[in-house]
Amino acid sequence: MLIEDDSRASYTLESTINQHPDFTVVAASESCSDALLQYGAFKPTLIFVDITLPDGNGIDIIRQLREQNADCDFIMTTAERETATVEKAVQLGVIDYLVKPIRMSRVHQALDDYKQYKQKLARTETVDQGEIDQILRKAPVKQLRQTPKGIDATTLASLKSILDEEKLHDFSAEEIGERMNVSRITARRYLEFLESEGVIRLTLNYKTGGRPRRLYQMNK
Repeated sequence: MLIEDDSRASYTLESTINQHPDFTVVAASESCSDALLQYGAFKPTLIFVDITLPDGNGIDIIRQLREQNADCDFIMTTAERETATVEKAVQLGVIDYLVKPIRMSRVHQALDDYKQYKQKLARTETVDQGEIDQILRKAPVKQLRQTPKGIDATTLASLKSILDEEKLHDFSAEEIGERMNVSRITARRYLEFLESEGVIRLTLNYKTGGRPRRLYQMNK
C-alpha cells in the first residue's frame, strides 16, 4: 500500500513496485484519513509512507497503526534527511528509509530485503544469534566485486567515455541507449550504477504533462 500525496510520485512508485515479480500495490492513499480507511479495507502487509501529507504526518500514521496493533511493516519514502526524522522513523520500527528522488533499483532492493527478512522469519520458530544479526543487518558486510552482477566492466568503461567526451547535460536512459546501441533498460541499469557511485545524479522532470521523465546530470 502507498501513502503519498504527490500523484506523479505515487504513480512512479506504484509502477516500479508492480514490476517486481513478488509484490503488487493493492491500494494508494493521498491523505492520513484515507490511509486509515484503506488499511482497514485491504490489510496490506507492507506500506510505503511519505512523511509530509495534507492532513498530517506519515510518522503519525505509523504510530496510529502501531497503536492499533496493525500486522504490517513500513518503509519511509521522503525527501526529508534530518537525523531527528530518521531517528523517529527507526524508533517506530520502519524497515527501510528511501530518500527522494528514489531510484527504481533502490525500491527493488528494499523489496528484496523485505522478502528475505520475511522468509527468514518463516523458516523456523526460533533463531540463533547469527541469524538474528543477519535479520537486523548487523552481520559483517561481504566484500563486493569491483562491478556488481549485471554490470560489464567493458560496457561501463564505454559509457564513462561517452559521458566524458560528449559533456552531456540532462540526458536520459533512452539517449544513452541509442549512443551505446543497447536497450533503454540496460542503459538505465548502468546509469543507476554510476549514480550509486556518485558519478552522476538523477533528476525528475515533471514538465511532461504526464509521467515524470527521469534525467541524469554529471556531478561536478
